[in-house]
Amino acid sequence: MVVGNLSLIAHTYHQTLSQSASIVSVFAWTYAIATPLLALSTNRFNKRSLFLTLLAVFLAGTLLSAFAPSLPIFLFSRVMTASVAGLMESLMSVIAYQLATTDQQRSMLVAWIYTGFSIASAVGNPLGTFIANLWRWQDAFIMVAIITVLATVVATNLIPKDLVNEPAFFKEQLVLFSDRRIQLAIVFAICSAGMIFGYYTYIRSLIHQTLGFSLTALSLVLLLLGVLDVFANQLSGRLAAKNGIKRLRPFYVLDLVLLALFQFSMQNAWTGLLLLCALVFFFALFGSPIQIFVLDVASHDYPQATMLASTLNAIFYNVGVAVSSFTATQTLKVAGLPALGWNSLVYCAVALLVLLTLVRMTDREAMRG
Repeated sequence: MVVGNLSLIAHTYHQTLSQSASIVSVFAWTYAIATPLLALSTNRFNKRSLFLTLLAVFLAGTLLSAFAPSLPIFLFSRVMTASVAGLMESLMSVIAYQLATTDQQRSMLVAWIYTGFSIASAVGNPLGTFIANLWRWQDAFIMVAIITVLATVVATNLIPKDLVNEPAFFKEQLVLFSDRRIQLAIVFAICSAGMIFGYYTYIRSLIHQTLGFSLTALSLVLLLLGVLDVFANQLSGRLAAKNGIKRLRPFYVLDLVLLALFQFSMQNAWTGLLLLCALVFFFALFGSPIQIFVLDVASHDYPQATMLASTLNAIFYNVGVAVSSFTATQTLKVAGLPALGWNSLVYCAVALLVLLTLVRMTDREAMRG
């Protein structure tokens, strides 16, 4: 909602576009800092009650965004929503994980959560922009508030009251980070996000400037990429059902090949578009397998830290986005847009090495067991 309407929000509060960029960064930093802290401190609370409380805070923050009379109050409203958004995402994974009765059902439920985020990304931004252009940008936030109310009603009726809880103190949860599998999973999440945003940070410029598609075609291409992301998340869930991280290996090898061809493919509009479609599809496959892997490790060896474990993918994915966006900017300054593929290739190579190490480690532990 904010990214698509940033210029309108800046105009409302008499700010320049560069000055209003703090709106995005405030949300991102609050999300990254608040999510693990809240996960650590709310571990002993009933998950259903906690989730409904988070929805209430999110609703209040969204309504405040819609009616904020000044930029400081609007920024405060973004802090409110960001502080609970990350934990809501993670809590959904934990609840789905606990409600599932089989590995297949567990992985597909988590995949549907990621699919929901993909649909929101593909549809939410253009829909919010459309509403803002038709009426006001504030009305886009009112729409989100209405959706939040509906989500709260659904959650109240569907989430059981007797979900398993493993209360623990901070120190008992932080032991999760001493596990080498978790450490490798964190690096893998960072590098996987890095290989995506190593080029995706400038996806609009790549499609419009490098490949030469019109602004009208740009919207259609972005919608196509969003649809591919939705289908990829469904396949991701199927991969996660049975030793998902092992089944990711050939896709990461394929990603390396595609990224090596990136600069050459960008010389033609249609080969470039085909390559971007393939990359978006294959890159999105890692989400469910790594989330299920981390939750499996936590539930088996560190049940008191399951809530914290559920936040790791979201947190370190955003770290990867931040780091790779920075290196993408440096690559762009030195070599131009078509060279961004080499930036992503470095992250992909590291991710593949980490993935192979993680698979060998889990195989050895399975043989001992």
